[in-house]
Amino acid sequence: MIVDGFQELMPQVASSKRILVLGSSGSGKTTFSIRLGQILQRNTIHLDAEFWQPGWVATPQSEWRAKVASLIEADSWIMDGTYESTLDLRIPAADSVIMIESSRWTCLWRVLKRKATVDDQRRPDAPGGQKLDRAFLRYIWRYPTVTRPIVLDAIRQYGPNKTTIQLTGSSQIENFLQQLQQSS
Repeated sequence: MIVDGFQELMPQVASSKRILVLGSSGSGKTTFSIRLGQILQRNTIHLDAEFWQPGWVATPQSEWRAKVASLIEADSWIMDGTYESTLDLRIPAADSVIMIESSRWTCLWRVLKRKATVDDQRRPDAPGGQKLDRAFLRYIWRYPTVTRPIVLDAIRQYGPNKTTIQLTGSSQIENFLQQLQQSS
């Protein structure tokens, strides 16, 4: 069950050892995950940093599933990244799932802004050199209609009883983090 309001679920999230953060590229997953990790004192795993090799060369799928299976074995983590091909591994391993929802326009703007303003070589969440090609921009644009339904189906299938929260917009995200910090 996905919940839009989160106040009543704050104790479950605060006590979760493994939290999965999902959403479109540019939705704010990385910033949210870093702050969540600081508040809950959990290690943050950025799947982009694990999947993409220098020069943005993808890890082969046969190796990727094994790598993710190894990553989820840790006692506690906050894992940032959608990567639909491994949701069947990560959702069952998570105690809580947080979906960051932003409009496709916001996501596109943030990705373009990040490319123009962030030092590519110092990103905490991925190697430098990410390309803003047509396929990547198309993925972001189509996320609400193509990828999001896949994510929702995976949550229903692999985590129907997981604490699952949907956060929409910067003010709701900020409110969530502030309340979590006050309750921790």
